[in-house]
Amino acid sequence: MMRKIRYIIPLALGALFMRSACVTTTNDPDQRTQNMTYYLGLGGNPKAKEQLLKVINSAKTEIVGMFNDMSDTDISSALIEKANAGLKIGIGGDRRNENNAGFAALKAMRSSNKFLDYFTATSKASAESNQNLKNKIMATRLNFNRLDHPTKAKYKASPYDGRVEYNFVVADKYNCWVSTGGANDTTFSTGNSIVFVFQSFDICNDFYNEAQQGAYGGLFGDEGVPSFGKFRNSKTVNDPNSRFRLGDLIFNIYFAPQEKPLVPVVTELLRAENSIKFATRAITQDIIVDVNAHGLNRSNILNAMQYKARIPQLYGQAFSLQGVVGLEADPSPTSVSRTGPGACAASTANINYNALVSSSCPTINNTSLSLPYIATDTSLNLDCPFLRSGINNLTSIHCDLKNLRDSINNTSTANVVKYPTSLPFNVFLTDYGGRKPRLIIMSSDLRKRFYYDDGNIQDAEPLRTQNDFFHITDAFVFVIEPAGSSASSQIFDDFNDMISRLISSGGSL
Repeated sequence: MMRKIRYIIPLALGALFMRSACVTTTNDPDQRTQNMTYYLGLGGNPKAKEQLLKVINSAKTEIVGMFNDMSDTDISSALIEKANAGLKIGIGGDRRNENNAGFAALKAMRSSNKFLDYFTATSKASAESNQNLKNKIMATRLNFNRLDHPTKAKYKASPYDGRVEYNFVVADKYNCWVSTGGANDTTFSTGNSIVFVFQSFDICNDFYNEAQQGAYGGLFGDEGVPSFGKFRNSKTVNDPNSRFRLGDLIFNIYFAPQEKPLVPVVTELLRAENSIKFATRAITQDIIVDVNAHGLNRSNILNAMQYKARIPQLYGQAFSLQGVVGLEADPSPTSVSRTGPGACAASTANINYNALVSSSCPTINNTSLSLPYIATDTSLNLDCPFLRSGINNLTSIHCDLKNLRDSINNTSTANVVKYPTSLPFNVFLTDYGGRKPRLIIMSSDLRKRFYYDDGNIQDAEPLRTQNDFFHITDAFVFVIEPAGSSASSQIFDDFNDMISRLISSGGSL
């Protein structure tokens, strides 16, 4: 079995790790060699953009991708060059950042019938009699989540309709570049980041199928059929295979929210025998019972960590829970003005999308804010969003982690610290150094938030109530495990080192 040369620069916190997996072959008939390389940046990841451009430039027939941001015009220029060469290109993105430089460069091509949104593309294609020109109109697409289609009221998406929390590009279903969302949102080369580069039909095709939904509007649903992109809860499971072997590693890949990735994440945390070590952007509060009563709102991830951390106290078995939580702040909060019909026609409600604050124990929305809710007064128009003021939206579990650490009062058993800035990923490492370690990499905290949305799947649905929390995140989750007890430990060593450095740079919760 061949192994690529590997190297590491183990310097200060800004060090860069690069690793390659064993080389193997795919089950695809052409038996192309599969490879994987990863890049971990702590304070900088100069290889991230270089590798992304290599993947784009390698494409011969088709490129699909998803971006939470594209401020870098080098990336858009590379995509435009491929589009001008006649390749089929579909890009999906986050509307919060649609006017940033790279996205704006793609939108500027719309005057030449390239990178149209779906409503425009399908309308123009339907009106075009020449089949070749029809195909060209449909060849390059640019779709953003939360689109507002002016002539299709039924498909008006709420401004709260999902967030793209990853960056990835797939070229020809074989080469793909995958990055945690938010890490490389400006230059694709700065900040804390995790980047994987795969040459693998099996893995890249999985990401290709995921991108089809957002970028093309649904798997095989783009050729002349009006489609408006599928994000968040409107996405479907289009590849039941989530387990892929690459060299001496097995990649279990799940996409949020449609593949319910919290299930395998919690399963692996509960399977841990000796240790859980983590560095997280935040931890999802996935069971919301009452927005006003924090004690009623639970996280299955927190439940698993609480159980494991108390094993030494209850059963006398050694167990270590060590972690660092990023500064819980949303870099792009959204505030939307809404007007309603009837009784609300003259009023405008400024609805806070995500008001985050931090303190000695960082909690979400620790101050009173206004949340939208359905009016119960029958004299008013029930299609109108109303505001109820003075509600504490207590959905953070960071204080629960602090209480857990303080109650155990043994840093060897449980120690959780706060990172001075935000972290753009969630990483959990279980049973490091053991026979069967697990590495969990999440591009987001798979967050759920309260929002007012009269079109959860961009279609007519009942209005939301005060305590409705829904998935707002499109993200990926890797659960990486050794294929056997003799598998290389290198990837686990590197991520353990990364988490250790982040913990050592953390401060008090």
